[in-house]
This record gives sequence, structure tokens and C-alpha cells, in this order.
Amino acid sequence: MNITEPAVNVTVSGDSITVPDENITVPENLSIPEIISPVIETNGTISVINEETNTTTNLSVGPDTGGVAVSPDGTKAYVTNLNNNTVSVINTVNNSVEATINVGDYPAGIAFAGTNAYVTNANSNTVTVINTINNNVIGTINVGEHPSGIAVAGTNAYVVNINSNTVTVINTINNNVIGTINVGKNPAGIAVAGTNAYVTNANSNTVTVINTINNNVIGTINVGEYPTGIAVAGTKAFVCNANSNSVTVINTINNNIIGTINVGEYPASIAVIGNEAHVTNLNSNTITVINTINNNVIATTPARSLPVPTGHCVCAIPVPKPPCPTCPCPTCPEVPKCPTANFSSKPIYAVKFTDMSKGATKWYWTFGDGTNSSERNPLHVYARPGSYRVNLTVSNENCTDFKSSIVNVCPQVSKANNTQVPPGDSAPIY
Repeated sequence: MNITEPAVNVTVSGDSITVPDENITVPENLSIPEIISPVIETNGTISVINEETNTTTNLSVGPDTGGVAVSPDGTKAYVTNLNNNTVSVINTVNNSVEATINVGDYPAGIAFAGTNAYVTNANSNTVTVINTINNNVIGTINVGEHPSGIAVAGTNAYVVNINSNTVTVINTINNNVIGTINVGKNPAGIAVAGTNAYVTNANSNTVTVINTINNNVIGTINVGEYPTGIAVAGTKAFVCNANSNSVTVINTINNNIIGTINVGEYPASIAVIGNEAHVTNLNSNTITVINTINNNVIATTPARSLPVPTGHCVCAIPVPKPPCPTCPCPTCPEVPKCPTANFSSKPIYAVKFTDMSKGATKWYWTFGDGTNSSERNPLHVYARPGSYRVNLTVSNENCTDFKSSIVNVCPQVSKANNTQVPPGDSAPIY
């Protein structure tokens, strides 16, 4: 597997990071959801399935596929490659890759509006606009923090910003931002039904309903725990509740809940094909197939035994603790135990970082001041006091994990979470 070191601005949860010494100030709200793609670790391939002949063609694209969108005429598929910041263009007539387009950092979601494709760049906080007639980039739009999911309604594109708790509205005629809508905490998925857009708020356990005519929030629906993926079938919206192991069914005419369906463990993403909704259960490595007419489960199949339909947009989603393996798709290899990232620090201008990871064979540190190290237990000297985000990426032959924390190097004893930290004591980071 190719390991791509993340940029310094990659933020992940601070759980189980312990800072054992003095002079560290820890923000009260440090915990940020980890960001993974439900199709990560695809080893640079994508499967094209002919539904009439039930045959599959594997194509080589970039590392770690993120989003997939099909052009309105069905002749091209655009695939975002998370870890080399490109989009691969697939000719669906002869199943060949005909172009590779450079976009922003960590391209995740993608959707079509007319002849343009809109790509969310999660680490760049931008959306790249591609003219699909000539495959040229014609614009870059600044949006909120960590954009991922995207959906189009009429002449507007709606972008969910996971870390900003907002939805950015883009006019696809002139590519200007025309509005920002406040939604719930850590919005993850978005889908359009008629004139309404439905946004899943992972850490609020709700779905926000937006009227796409005037871009006003017209309702909030309580669903299961940690809603992520969402898809629409007719007058129904199906919401994956990752921590409840269920799918909530919403009547999009009156926005009432009309059913709850038990599925596999940690359902994260969902796609609708015909009268069937296919739910990917990350921790069960299974696909639950739901009949969208009567809301009954009609099949549960192993994820690696058949093609897994993922719809037109498979976007990066926030998860509290990424499962291992993180990919239920059939092209993924069997992944044994993943490493668990952890580290401690002793700040005195010269900061000694001690690796506490498990199962790792490689280490990559960024210290927040433009420097890095591949040593396991580096000693780093800061030029001056200040706040620094320290990132540790660990890997072994199977996969990667990373951990991030804010470290404040101070000339005198400070407070952590409003608690005095005397010399020799530790300030846990949550």
C-alpha cells in the first residue's frame, strides 16, 4: 500500500493522547471527528459493473477512491482520488481512463451540475469546478471547513462543511457563493428530494431540512445515533445511523419518520438503485439490501462477495473511531489489525515526543512549525513559545492511523482545561 503523509492541517480526535509534563494549555473542545472515506484503501482500482451482463472491469485510478459521479449522458464517470489530489475521468463506453485532473487537497465528494463537475477538497476548504467538455479546471471556490458531501438542486450546489457545521450554497451558473446555512453539529451527508435538501448531522443525531427555493431551514428531524449516509428513493429518505445499527425512513412529503430498519454493525453509507437501498455496514463487512417500497430487508450479503453499489457520490464522512478495516468494498484486500496511534510530549522548548502507538513500523511527525521527522521518538526544539498542532501518522504493512493534538509551549506554568498543571503532573487531552 502507498502511504501518503497528511498535511499539517489534518485534524483528528485527541482521544487517549496524554501530555505528561508542565507548560501545556489544552483547549476545552479539542475533540474533532476523524475523517475517513467509506471506500478508502481501494489500492488504486475501481470496478465498472455491467448490470446487463453482470461482468466487472477493474480500472487503475489514483490511490484511495473517494467520490464517484456519472455524467448526465452516462458516457463518463469522474472519480476522486483522495491521496494524490486528482480526479480520474473514465470513458464508460470502452471502460478506459482518458484523463487525470489535478484538484485540491483530499478531494472527497463530487456532483454534476449541467456540464460542470464540482469537487469538494476536504483539506483545502475549497470546491474545484471542472468543465467536463474539455476536462479543464475553470474555477476554485472557497467554502467552509472540511467540505465533503455535495448535492445539486436546480441551479444550486449544496456543500456540507463537517467542521464548520454549515452548508455552503453555490450558484452553478456563475459559481458564486450565494449563502451559508447553519445546520447541526458535524454535518456528514446530504441528499435532495424535490425542493428540499436533507442534511445528516452526525453529532447532533438529527437531520436538517432545507428548502432549496429560499435556502431556509424548515425543519429538524430526530433520528438515530450518529447519522451519516443518506439517500432518497421516491418520497422517502433513508438515513444510516452508524452507532444505532439502523436506518431511519423519513416521509419527505411531511418530514415524519415512518419506520426504523435494523441493519448491520456501523452502517455508514447508502445508495439507491431502482427499488432497492444498499447499506454498507463497515464493522460487519456486509451489505444490507432494503426494499424501498415496503421498507423490508430482503438480503444481507458479505461485502467482499459481490460488487457493492455506492451511488453517484461516496463522500468522506466523520466517524468517532474508524473501524478496521475501513473499507467494505469488494476490491479491498483483507486487512489484519490496524495500528493505534498515540503519543506523549514533554515541552520545555525542546520537546521530547514519545511514541505510544501499537503495531506501527513507520512514523511521521509534523510539529506545527513547518518541520517534520520520521524518527519514532523525536526530540524537537521550538524556536519560541506558542501554540503548535502536532500530528503523528503511523503505519504498518496493512494500513495507517494518525493522531493530532494542540501543544502550547509556554515559558511559564499554564492551565489545562482550567486546571493548574504543576511540574511533574500530566494534562490529559480529550
